[in-house]
Amino acid sequence: MTEEERTGLAPSAAPPESSAAPPESPQALTEEIERTREELGDTVEALVAKADVKARARDKAAEMAGHVSGAASQVKGTASQVKEQAATRVGAASAAAPEPVRRAASRAAGLAQKRQVLLAVAVGGAVLAGWLTLRRSRR
Repeated sequence: MTEEERTGLAPSAAPPESSAAPPESPQALTEEIERTREELGDTVEALVAKADVKARARDKAAEMAGHVSGAASQVKGTASQVKEQAATRVGAASAAAPEPVRRAASRAAGLAQKRQVLLAVAVGGAVLAGWLTLRRSRR
C-alpha cells in the first residue's frame, strides 16, 4: 500500500528540501519555511477532515436520507400509475361485463385503494426512520 493510499493525501510535488543543505540566504530560508508550513497546514487539514467521524457520519446520513426520499418518491409515482391503470381497466371492463364481474371489479378497486394507503404508511415510516437516523447522528 502506498503512502497516498494509506493516508488519502497526495504526495508532495517536490521532495522536501530539508534533506538537502539549508539555503544560504535568509530570504530562501524564509521561503522554504513558508512552503513547509503551507504543506503541513494542508496535511493537517486533510487529516482532520478524515478524523472527523461525526461530520462524516452526518454526511453519510444526509446522503442516505436523499436516497430514501428518492425511493419514496419513485414508489409513490409507481403507485399512482398503477392506480390510474387499474381505474382505466376497471372502467373499460365494467362497461362490457355482466353484474357479477362488475361487483368483483368494484371489490378489486377498493382493495387497490387500501393498498395505496398501506403504501403511503410504509413510505411515511421510511421517511420517519431516515429523519430519526439523521437526528440521532447529529447528537
